[in-house]
Amino acid sequence: MTIRLALAVVALGAAGLMSTPQARDASVLPMGKALERSRSASPVINVAKRRRRNVETRDTAPETSAIPPGQASNGEVLFGVQDVGFLVDRDVIRVGSEIGKFDRIRLRVLRNEIYVTDLKAIFEDGSSETLLTDAKIPANRKTDWIQLNHKGFIKEIQLVYRSKPDFKGQARVEVFGEYENGWLGPNGEGRKYNDGWVLLGTDTAGSVGFDKVKIPVGQNEGGFKQLRVSVKDRDITMTNLAVVYSDGAKDEIEANRIKVDADGAFGPVDLKKGATIKEIEATWRSRAIATSKRDRAYATVQVWGKH
Repeated sequence: MTIRLALAVVALGAAGLMSTPQARDASVLPMGKALERSRSASPVINVAKRRRRNVETRDTAPETSAIPPGQASNGEVLFGVQDVGFLVDRDVIRVGSEIGKFDRIRLRVLRNEIYVTDLKAIFEDGSSETLLTDAKIPANRKTDWIQLNHKGFIKEIQLVYRSKPDFKGQARVEVFGEYENGWLGPNGEGRKYNDGWVLLGTDTAGSVGFDKVKIPVGQNEGGFKQLRVSVKDRDITMTNLAVVYSDGAKDEIEANRIKVDADGAFGPVDLKKGATIKEIEATWRSRAIATSKRDRAYATVQVWGKH
């Protein structure tokens, strides 16, 4: 029995010597290094490991897109809205030359905080400008204005971001722009485009209950003669539309319950008073059962004016 055991030990030793070169060639990593290599290959982990900076933000209402009066002297326009999941999202928000020229932009975040890897403006002339990198924006906050160095029509806004994985779920991100000086007004540059129609303000209409909104209008000395409401992304039901002038007078334009289709419009309607507009008051919601475009749960509503 002793001789057999000795022979077995010798055989195992020889087998180990023969397998050593193969094991060396396989380059099997220790468990710790294997996990480290796995983490470095994950795009989500890479984003999380990047150095982030806190962005200056201010309080904002948790669920409404109405802009508080006096926040934008040149007119604050909503470019677009995106719902952000837990994984890395890459979204493009179309702006286009028909909207106008802008001096600066900012983000508004609802429901959950987000991590912005990259925010970039692409202009119609092909140039681009990076506006924000590696930034954390808390929930229910809006960033301070981010100045645009390039003065031209914005073709699109490109974003790379994700929301924080927690019980709050998806974040909602809104991108706003403020017009350049001299875009609005009876002698403003905006009159040269879109047959004289200029975008006064934008809102997103939710699908749970009616939103009562007040959209402040930027500097518009001389007032407007006509008004039009355009709808994108989903049908809406509107129950009220009024114009409040700078002297406090109000023009009640529509008080009936009406439907406006996506890619459709209400108006144009003539305004009774050609004076400077302070704000637009409206009540609307996205229709639960939409007969046209249904790719979003909310509609984008634009209010246009013509001198």
